[in-house]
Amino acid sequence: MRFFSTGSSGPDPDSSPDALSDLARHLRQGVGQEWRAELEATEFETHQERLRRRTLRDVAGMLLHRGDRLTVQAGSLRLSGQVTAGGTDYVTINTRHLCADARLGMVALRVTKRHSGGAQAGGMPSTWRARLIQMELTQEEVEVHAPSLGVSLSGRIRAVAADHVWLVDAAGFDSYVPFEEVSVVTRALSPD
Repeated sequence: MRFFSTGSSGPDPDSSPDALSDLARHLRQGVGQEWRAELEATEFETHQERLRRRTLRDVAGMLLHRGDRLTVQAGSLRLSGQVTAGGTDYVTINTRHLCADARLGMVALRVTKRHSGGAQAGGMPSTWRARLIQMELTQEEVEVHAPSLGVSLSGRIRAVAADHVWLVDAAGFDSYVPFEEVSVVTRALSPD
């Protein structure tokens, strides 16, 4: 290590360009490398903490904006399609023939990343309950999936009640499915 003295009035023998280059190299390779390593570790920890605070809603929003392809799985039901909409607790995907609304927290999500596409959020109900009530109001033909009960029922939603969904099938039979068990609702896409 070289020492620099300020007590001499003569020229400093260590102020030559070679000595300054050596000092700069030492700082870059020694102290600079340590600082860089500390900053990288801090950046990694900060990123990990951001990931730990992320919710499924955050993930669904990111998928919508990126235009990723999503596979939703609930029990033996498996649907793949483009994310087209979503709310605070559900996501909507379109397959070739179906539109599927899946309740976050009740399905597994598998993502196939895309490099283009994506959509703007908006125009859809903000919650799962509100989305089901919208289907109740439109009286569209749907299929209600409750995989934990081993149930898939077709019909029109007659009412989204306090703790269940009342479904009436084409033959006029009533079915009541506990609201908390409904994980996916599908409906046929109208041909364009």
